[in-house]
Amino acid sequence: MWRQKQPVQKVDFTFSNGGNSTVWRQIFHVQKVFKEPELLFVLDSLTKKNNNFHQYIKSKIFFQTFSQSPICSQIITIIYAKTRINESIIELKQKQIEFFIQNKIFYIIQKTSDEYVEMYSQQHLLHLLISILNPHKVLLLFFYKNTQDILSILQYITSNLSNKIRYLKQNKKMYTFQKKEALSDIFAQVKDVDKQIFGVILEIFRKEKLQDCIGYLMDNGNQKDVEQSIIQQRKNINQAQNEQMVYDFRENIQQITYVLKKLKNHCFNKKDYSADEDQKSIQNLIKRIRDNEKIIEFLQFLVQLTSFDTTLIQCGSNSLYVLVQMKMDLRYKNFENIKIQNTSLIGANLVRCNLNGSEFFNVNISGVNLNGGQLMNCKWNNIRIHELDKLNGHTRFVQQVCFSPDGNTLASGSEDKSIRLWDRKTGQQKAKLDGHTSFVQSVCFSPDGNTLASGSEDKSIRLWDVKMKKKLAKIDGHTSTVYSVCFSPDGNTLASGSEDKSIRLWNVKTGQQQTKLNGHSETVWSVCFSPDGNLLATSSGSSFGQCINNSIRLWDVKTEQQKAKLDGHQRSVNSVYFSPDGKTLVSGSDDKSIVLWDIKTGEQKSKLDGHQYGVKSVCFSPDGKTLASGSNDNSIRLWDVQTLQQKAKFDGHQQDVNSVCFSPDGKTLASGSNDKSIGLWDIKTGEQKSKLDGHQYGVNSVCFSPDGKTLACSTNDMSILIWDVKTGQQKAKLDGHNDNGTVNSVCFSPDGNTLAFGCDGNSISLWDVKTRQQKAKFDGHTNTVYSICFSPDGNTLASGSEDKSIRLWNVKTGQQQTKLKGHSKTVWSVCFSPNGNILASGSIDDSIRLWNVKNGQLNGFLSGHCSYFYSVCFSPDGKKIASGGDYGNIQLWDIKASSKIVVLRGHFSCVKQVCFSPDGKTLASSSDDKSICLWDGKTGQLIAKLFAHTNYVRSVCFSPDGNTLASGSDDMSIRLWDIKTQKAKLNRHSKNVRSVCFSPDGNTLASGSKDKSIRLWDVKTGQQKAKLDGHTSVIMSVCFSPDGNTLASGSWDKSIRLWDVKTGQQKAKLDGHQYSVNSVCFSPDGNTLASGSEDESIFLWDVKTGQQKAKLDGHTSVIMSVCFSPDGNTLASGSWDKSIRLWNVKTGQQIAKLEGHNNFINTVCFSPDGNTLATGSGYTNGQSIDNSIRLWNVKTGQQKAKLDGHQYGVNSVCFSPDGNTIASVSDDQSLILWDVITQQKLAKFEGHNHCINSVCFSPDGITLATGSGNPFGLSIDNSIRLWNVKTGQQKAILDQVQSVCTSPDGNTLSTGSYDNLIQLQDVKIGQQKAKLDCHNVISVCFSPDGNTLASGIYGCSIRLWDVKNGREISSTNKKYQDILTKFKAPLFSENPLPEQNNITILRISQTPLFQAQGALILKGDFINYEGYDLRSLFKSKGSYILEDFQKK
Repeated sequence: MWRQKQPVQKVDFTFSNGGNSTVWRQIFHVQKVFKEPELLFVLDSLTKKNNNFHQYIKSKIFFQTFSQSPICSQIITIIYAKTRINESIIELKQKQIEFFIQNKIFYIIQKTSDEYVEMYSQQHLLHLLISILNPHKVLLLFFYKNTQDILSILQYITSNLSNKIRYLKQNKKMYTFQKKEALSDIFAQVKDVDKQIFGVILEIFRKEKLQDCIGYLMDNGNQKDVEQSIIQQRKNINQAQNEQMVYDFRENIQQITYVLKKLKNHCFNKKDYSADEDQKSIQNLIKRIRDNEKIIEFLQFLVQLTSFDTTLIQCGSNSLYVLVQMKMDLRYKNFENIKIQNTSLIGANLVRCNLNGSEFFNVNISGVNLNGGQLMNCKWNNIRIHELDKLNGHTRFVQQVCFSPDGNTLASGSEDKSIRLWDRKTGQQKAKLDGHTSFVQSVCFSPDGNTLASGSEDKSIRLWDVKMKKKLAKIDGHTSTVYSVCFSPDGNTLASGSEDKSIRLWNVKTGQQQTKLNGHSETVWSVCFSPDGNLLATSSGSSFGQCINNSIRLWDVKTEQQKAKLDGHQRSVNSVYFSPDGKTLVSGSDDKSIVLWDIKTGEQKSKLDGHQYGVKSVCFSPDGKTLASGSNDNSIRLWDVQTLQQKAKFDGHQQDVNSVCFSPDGKTLASGSNDKSIGLWDIKTGEQKSKLDGHQYGVNSVCFSPDGKTLACSTNDMSILIWDVKTGQQKAKLDGHNDNGTVNSVCFSPDGNTLAFGCDGNSISLWDVKTRQQKAKFDGHTNTVYSICFSPDGNTLASGSEDKSIRLWNVKTGQQQTKLKGHSKTVWSVCFSPNGNILASGSIDDSIRLWNVKNGQLNGFLSGHCSYFYSVCFSPDGKKIASGGDYGNIQLWDIKASSKIVVLRGHFSCVKQVCFSPDGKTLASSSDDKSICLWDGKTGQLIAKLFAHTNYVRSVCFSPDGNTLASGSDDMSIRLWDIKTQKAKLNRHSKNVRSVCFSPDGNTLASGSKDKSIRLWDVKTGQQKAKLDGHTSVIMSVCFSPDGNTLASGSWDKSIRLWDVKTGQQKAKLDGHQYSVNSVCFSPDGNTLASGSEDESIFLWDVKTGQQKAKLDGHTSVIMSVCFSPDGNTLASGSWDKSIRLWNVKTGQQIAKLEGHNNFINTVCFSPDGNTLATGSGYTNGQSIDNSIRLWNVKTGQQKAKLDGHQYGVNSVCFSPDGNTIASVSDDQSLILWDVITQQKLAKFEGHNHCINSVCFSPDGITLATGSGNPFGLSIDNSIRLWNVKTGQQKAILDQVQSVCTSPDGNTLSTGSYDNLIQLQDVKIGQQKAKLDCHNVISVCFSPDGNTLASGIYGCSIRLWDVKNGREISSTNKKYQDILTKFKAPLFSENPLPEQNNITILRISQTPLFQAQGALILKGDFINYEGYDLRSLFKSKGSYILEDFQKK
């Protein structure tokens, strides 16, 4: 071994004619130790470094000396190629050669070169060389940086290194670690490669359909082809630049090829780097390459190569994993045909990526965002994802789920009174068991799986035959709701717990009660047998809060005596469950805790805390190692029973999780929720650790930086996190204010350099965004600071507090400038006007106050909310203020007039924040109803409603460009939404469309609007044919004459106008009414027009002359509707004066006045023969003294019958086509069928959860449709239901419907909805035929031939749809024309489906949530590692399965 600092003889590299081959001989000895590529690289580097040596290898002596050796022959070939020993290269100018030497020296370990140069002895150097297993690199560096004797080093390596390497290879751990460390050095070799080359190479590979990428790149001829592609892309370059570019390109190709060869043989291409043992090396790699854009581009290049070269699949897969871990922006990427295997993509953001033809195998896709992506012809197999499926079918809360003993069937019980059986693997519903007359609270399989028991709010227990799917027995005995049932292990006994505070044991064979166990003083929520069947555990408590008896009791089944009472929970105990060994009992409670109890001692073993709200259900895995819990916080958690640590958290349900249950094999967990769905979760995948960034508590406030690149968020965890908007990467965490408590509000200064926040600690802090240090702290408030806002110039900061005051602070000095007093309660929100002169403040004293910033005086006072103001926001032009408060209302105010402009209704819980977009066209609002609403900033119309958060949405904020909306929620997540202006096809109306009407031939559509205009549209082309101007106010009604040549319109301007449809000219103006004209109707012959008005009169007009023929007086209140009888001789009118009147059209005389109702008449309907009139009465919003239906003889005017049965107002009545049956619906949520002849009630249908507003028979009379809810979306049931008239069974449910219309042939039912959907339903089978995605639909109508559907929306537009193919009749984006012409995919305004708006483009949360809204799926496979088909999961997430829309 060399001694330290031993002098070394230097080598003279000035070679004579005879040559000095000593160095070469020593190098050949080294070849025995090194692999050939490393040796050749050393040689190549030596030739580049030393000019004398460079000249020597060109000499003839060099070739004569070494041409005999096969190894030398290879070396000569490489050197020849590298140094270009041919006529053209030899003639290169000396400067170009020097440029080659100086600029193309290899740069391995360049960043760490200093630490190597500091080694002053050969001994230290060689120890280092041995440790890194890359001796040629140190040799090169030593040669570059020092003047040591290269020959001596080579001699030492030759004699000693072989044994050293052998020793190191035997130590596998060290070898593996060093190989990983070398990975960053390999990637560093492409850090100077031109990024453009990657794209050119990929394009050539696609054209050539290559499979051997490395082989292709090593071919000189192929390199020239690539060179030409580069040159063609770069124009206006001279010859010298061209030569240099070619030269640089060749060097880049060689570097890429060299690195690909290294990676191909590296473990990076052989093993899964997402495994836990590789995380250290991956994090080290990320630290070294994070800031190098070219290496990041190279990683994406490696991902793309998997679509061509199967030998690099694992390398590309690991590269994608690294990119995901680095949180690189992978949105909108083209990943077509990539092949990914054996890796994890947890949390990957692949929004709108093209993944068509991709192949995934053994890939974890939990938490991946695939919103708007293309997934056609994919082959995804052996996929790992914690969320397996979401089973939809129940129409109300799912109270309990239970697996069959064989694990193949899942049973669920719901508040919709039904029990459903599901196939575990396919997710398909196998059966629906009806029989209970109220909510089903509990279900349980018998041990042999042949019998299912259910407990209900109807006080009964029912036993069902699982195979035959029929009821076996009904067991009565309980006097109140049965909340829990459980079979004994032998299946002979059934235990039940009830609201009647008793536990009962039943003999399963006889159905007789064996015993009754009394002891609980509150509702018994849960019962559970021990595994040996000797013990029964029961739990109780009050559902209304704390009580003195929240106990668990253990009963001896044989003696029927209580053995123990377990106390410890502070609130109701909702669930108990025995461990498989019977030694431990677990309980979940409304006190948010889970407790493990020792059965022998009755003592508490441990307590698990983590849920934010009450625990509704607990369950042990079959092996007893894992505990699952479901909670009112919408989450499911898995706990390690031994360590008592939380193993996983599943988010996905939108509401309370009522039940959790393990499958018998322990691999799957089922959950039932108040969101009406059942979730299936993969336990193995869910337990894998995923390190996603996010807050640990709810997000209170979000704010974009002025450049839109950064988002600041504050939470209840007393921290502020700074996020990169593109990638979702956490840039910083601002700590140091823990003593101040919860951070309620954050705000960037206008220049983006300062971040202010207010908190529970009564203070305001300012932080420097760049240094992340606190700059200042403002003290003065005496209570919590809820809101802060910078003035537009950044010099003043306003703050609102629970101390009822507003304070203005000088940002530079930190001094308080002004204290504004006036509010009598907490100030929740403050906002500066755009010019900075006015400050608006909102308070829970029900007022908004406007302050003069300069003098601190009160300028204005706005009052009108019926409760608290939580948020105020100025419009960008400073003319309006938006405010949000309790009860879900938003109000727009005119600042000058200090008056209310409009009230916006769309939320059904308090509005926490409102925010205008920068252009003022859109207003966003967030609410405790977990939704975000987007409103038209001018008209106040609802544009869209966004659902995704699973808890209160506290804050919303637009990005500076207005394209992105950020939202923060109590579900501990932050979402970024893609918000773009939604343009409707026929949106030339500037305000609401109030009326639409088809011409008799169906070719023309007329529309009347609040914008005072009438428009005529060509139904086939969708083009506007004419605009009819003349009315000076809102148009309430339009109606075509029977021949289609004339259009009549009625308006708030008190006039009726007749228009020539062909010319668009006004033919006549009919004046006479004193107030608004609400309804117009042509007689069947077209000669007479009837009009009803707010002036309480009806006019009959001669259509030809325009003269008034008659005035029908008699009503004493507003007339809302007029209608001719089929023969045209009689006119019926309905009024707010509680009367119906029949008029003789010829004489104008009142034929009859039908009186008898004691309240408003809400509905009238003629029987098909015209002889009978049905009317319904009552207040539409509650109970009244008259909730009856009455039948009248039209000829005599006499009441034929009075039908009582509804408890609240009757909203709608409808005759069946044969006239024998009448249907009625009411605010009491019921539908009743009546026999017209006997006036007896035939049937009563229940199922809706809110008032029913409308009822309609199908033309064949077989099906009945009902619509529920109200036009503001404030009910829990905005659905339409289809009923079989004969059986009374519900055939289908269509949620959130605002309008219905049956096609002329009666086969198709069209529904318009607040969820932005039009659905076409097959009436006979109750199946959805097509789904048209468009806008907030308030009206739908078929054309007479049934081929076209018109829809009217709150966005002031009409759209036309082809019923057969489900497509909108208008031009669409050609980009996806090939897709949309083949499939009935839903369309969006001006945007094909892949460009869907209002999707989450980024979700920041510590828990992964799989998203696939708007993704296009065609054919392909999506199978998890256990054989589950995941397509139903994709569909439940909002993906579109295009086969569902394909033409048959």
